[in-house]
Amino acid sequence: MFRTIIILISLLATPAFAQRSCDFGVPNPDAPDEINQFGFLIGNFRIESRIWQGDAFSEGYLPAEWNGRWGIDGWAIIDEWFGPQIGENPQTFGVNVRTYNPETESWSMVWQATSGSSMILGAEQGEDGVLRMWQTTPEPTQERYIYFEIYDDTHWARIDGIIGEDGARVPKFRIDAYREPCE
Repeated sequence: MFRTIIILISLLATPAFAQRSCDFGVPNPDAPDEINQFGFLIGNFRIESRIWQGDAFSEGYLPAEWNGRWGIDGWAIIDEWFGPQIGENPQTFGVNVRTYNPETESWSMVWQATSGSSMILGAEQGEDGVLRMWQTTPEPTQERYIYFEIYDDTHWARIDGIIGEDGARVPKFRIDAYREPCE
């Protein structure tokens, strides 16, 4: 039944997306090279959000849009979310501001949503090349894991889940992003 609901939502939902821009800016030439670690977010992306159903992610998906650009004179990445937010208000818009701190060799991020939710996150790229994020404020009620899989310059995914009391990773949702052409 849940899969049917998700499929119906994905077919009927018409999120009010923002005006797409093809002016993505450029990274500041004085910014550290690590500023490009989140460079895959630059552009306009069609999103398919899938929920974990115990043994696999849902076949149907919630549609959304994720648009990223260089901001603050190329020292930050600003990415916006338009569409349903899994587990929150059915129609949520939000913005991330991501900055890299060379002293800590990690990212600082602030998320603010139209639903009123906000959080501070951190991220770093491991030796394996995987970008992993963590939530710092508000303190999560359960330990979370969040990471990105980058397949090519047209497709990436964000996987979000919790760490169970037994230490096992339990997926919650998956966001697949597909680059939209710039017109």
